[in-house]
Formats: sequence, structure tokens, C-alpha cells
Amino acid sequence: MYHLTRQQGHAAILFVLIVPALFGLFSISTDGARALQSKARLDDSLEAASLAVAAHNDDNEDDGSGSGSAINQQIATSYINAYIGSLNSIKEVKITKQSCEQIPDCVDGLADGEARFFEYRVTASIDHNTWFTGDLSDFNDTFDVGASSTSRKYQNHAVDVAFVSDFSGSMNNGWSGGGQRKYQDLVDVIEAVTVELQKFNNLENMDDNTVSFIGFNNMVRQVGGDGGSGVCYVEQLSYRSGGDVDYRKTMRALFDEKNSCADNTRAGSASFYDIPPTTNFSSFNTAVGNFYPGGWTASFQGIIRGAQMLDKGANPRRLMVVLSDGADYGSTNKSISNNLVNPSNDMCDVIRAHFDAMMVGDDQVSSKIAVIGFDYDVASNAALQTCAGTNNVYKAENKSEILNRILELISEEIGHLK
Repeated sequence: MYHLTRQQGHAAILFVLIVPALFGLFSISTDGARALQSKARLDDSLEAASLAVAAHNDDNEDDGSGSGSAINQQIATSYINAYIGSLNSIKEVKITKQSCEQIPDCVDGLADGEARFFEYRVTASIDHNTWFTGDLSDFNDTFDVGASSTSRKYQNHAVDVAFVSDFSGSMNNGWSGGGQRKYQDLVDVIEAVTVELQKFNNLENMDDNTVSFIGFNNMVRQVGGDGGSGVCYVEQLSYRSGGDVDYRKTMRALFDEKNSCADNTRAGSASFYDIPPTTNFSSFNTAVGNFYPGGWTASFQGIIRGAQMLDKGANPRRLMVVLSDGADYGSTNKSISNNLVNPSNDMCDVIRAHFDAMMVGDDQVSSKIAVIGFDYDVASNAALQTCAGTNNVYKAENKSEILNRILELISEEIGHLK
């Protein structure tokens, strides 16, 4: 009995000594497993968030926090909250966006003939309350979990791109975003885009991208006006006998190519003409490089003609990029622009619906109209904003920004998220 009592006492002492260690091990295992689970769920949430951010394609202009744009932070935060319900707080969410030239893998890939891509990186850390605290646990009151995820948006399928380009007199002016006149920078940007598209066209087993050019001032200039081989200004609107614009007839004939030469004196001195979709980028750039601006501005002329050019395309993706440095000139042109995009006419909706109802082989055609402003707030142009849609209107303040925006639109239009 004496020995049994002593052994029970030893067991009790050993139990008292071991219990804290066992409890500490239990708390570490429990909160540690919870931390690992939270890390895995955060990884999953950021993978989904990075794909969503890439798909949304926001400019990611920093909101002053150093963490990217407010909308991208909101997207990432929503995914984190949806995936992780037990977090105490989100400590940090940061989104960065890089163009191909900022990514060594992309630069090296371009040299090897691979496709261009843009990269979006989402990083976040979250804060959890621990279940066990105090001297018996190695955890503090809270523990942090951090993770990051990256998505790349690739060019994956060919696209027909129509450059609807402002060649009014104001494009002959200099601007704060470049060392040349506006139209000269526009020409350089278009050439840079074709260089990238050519790399894609050089890949095996790929359909070819095409480009077309539509210059406009207060009219467009077409080759073969009046059925001949010369170049002349051609009016894209239909008129009533009294001289007023017939909007219904204009809508019905939107994709009918006009061939009646207009009075050249109405359009001022300028030299440009339409170039239909082509894969001969060298010849295309030589021609565009010889154009020069003049006259007033009527963007609706270029948009209608741009739609006709895209209608000649062969790819299931159609992208119209309107490049301009200001609003339509004069009260008449502004009134016409507004009337063409009002609910009763919906010119740009008619254009999109036309393409979206088409099939190329087994692929349904998809289309987009985007507007890029040279050093001015395009959002102030109600007609262009209504035409393209708020999310497809961009202000560019320098030449590289215009180039990256166009390349990004092409990647978005034919994008593959990875």
C-alpha cells in the first residue's frame, strides 16, 4: 500500500508537469493548423481575385494608399471576405500591374516570338484571433497570414483592329505628352502596335491579325469615290430633301459603303484616306506615315466608316479604337453626334449588335468600341462616352500610355487569363 501511494504521488507530479506541455502542444497544433488552413484559403481567394482584377482591366491608378486603385482593392477584398469568414481583419491589400516591358519573362519571350502579356499581382495579409493565448501557448492574441497571386493576360486569338484616327487641324499641334505633333505621335503608336501584332502573326498555326485605318476630320476620305480610282471626301450621313439629317435612313444604311464625293472645300486641307483590313503592315505604315491633318472634327464620320471597314474583317474578334484630341467641332456636329447615339438611334449599339450577330466558322463574333483621348478628358464628350461606354473611354497623357492602352485592349479583346 505504501509503495502504491508513493507511485500515485509520482504519477500526479508527472501529470502536473506534463499537462502544460501537452496543452501547449495542443494549442500550437490547433492554432497552427488553423493558420495553415487560413493560408490555403487566402491563397485560393487571391488566385480568384487576381483573375477577377485582370478581367476587370482597371487602370490601377493608385488612390493615394500605395496599394493600387480603389476598385481593384474592393474586388480583392470582396474575394477575401467570401473565402475566409472567420478572419478578424484584413490588414493589407495591394495590387500591382506591370506591362510587358517591365517583366523580364515577357521581354525575353517577345525576342523568341512568344505572345505579349500583362501581369496583375494581388498581395494581402489577414489577421486572426487565436483560440488559445497566455503562457501555455506560443501564439499571441492574434496571428497574421500573408499570401500573393499573379495573373497574366495573354494575346491568344487574332483580331481585326480598326484605327479610327482624328486628322483634324488640331492634331497638327504639339502636346504635353510627346516631343512631336499629335498626329506624328499617333502614327508612331500605330506602327508600334503593328510591330507587336506582327510577332503574333509570325507564330505558327495562328490566324493573322489585321489592321485598317480610317482618318477623319469633318468627313472621311475614301479611295474610289464616285466609282473611280481617285481619293475624295465622302459623306457618311443620309439627308432629307430639305437638308436635315435623316437619322433613320442613316441607321438603315450604316454598313452601306457610300461612294458619292462631297465638296472637298468643306473638309479643309488634309491628306489621308481609308486603308481596308490588311496584314501587310509595312505598306500600311508607309501610307499612314505620309498622312497629315487639317479641317474640323466630326468623329461620327470616322466611327461609321470604321464599322464598314471592320465589316470587311475575317476574324471573330473586332476592335475599333477611336483616337482623338477633342470634342466634335461646332454646334451642328455636336448635335449630330448626340442624336446619333441617343436612345432612338443608338448608332454604336447598332454597330455592336451587327457584329455580335455574326459567325466566323464556329466562332461567334464579339466586338468592342474604345475611345482614347490625347491629353484631354474624353469623358467630357458625352456622345463618344455614350458610344463606347464609360468603361471603354480612356484619357492618355503620353505616347507610351496610348501604346500600352491599345495593346492592353487587344489583349483584353482576345485575352487568355493564366
